[in-house]
Amino acid sequence: MRMYYRRPWMGRILAFLIAIPVLAYVGRLVSDWLIPILPLIGAAILVIVFWAVGFRRRY
Repeated sequence: MRMYYRRPWMGRILAFLIAIPVLAYVGRLVSDWLIPILPLIGAAILVIVFWAVGFRRRY
């Protein structure tokens, strides 16, 4: 007969309660650091794409 290990429900609730402020902190870091840099990243991607399309070898 197999025995299945069941995790206690309090551990899941505790992990959920800890994850909420951690995710909020990570979200704030992303909004503080990544949002101002996004236009530069987008411009770099567009330059690479247009360069690849414009200067690729045509056979």
